[in-house]
Amino acid sequence: MAATLLTTDRITISDHIVDEARDTPPLTKASLVLRTDDGAEITLPRDLQKVLLGALTSIANDGEVTIGRMPEELTSTVAADLLGVSRPTLMKWVHDDEIASFKVGTHTRFQRDEVLRVRDLRAKQRRAAFDELRSLDEAHEELFDD
Repeated sequence: MAATLLTTDRITISDHIVDEARDTPPLTKASLVLRTDDGAEITLPRDLQKVLLGALTSIANDGEVTIGRMPEELTSTVAADLLGVSRPTLMKWVHDDEIASFKVGTHTRFQRDEVLRVRDLRAKQRRAAFDELRSLDEAHEELFDD
């Protein structure tokens, strides 16, 4: 058996499954469908498809995947880690109204969806900056030596 169910929460992935994941072509604009024994097809909800396709990609790239449930309310330390910034930087963003937060007693907390929204926004901004840099590089290719 290639994947072993250790408990209801843990699956061990063999090298064979990692190889199969690597051999699977990248799935863009794919739709995951379950086929029952009687031939009926059930299309999985879009968010579940994203999770499963992300797991497949992670297995192919890293040979492992961890799936966990993230709480709706995050501490500043967890939020900073998710955003890839220091806690002081995150708190500066709070002060500058760049990210929404709320207080629980004296502690600053963040809504999971807000943190993920900011993370996605920052990723889009980085991609746009990179694309701009590439187009600038291509426009002035003659200035750079190889």
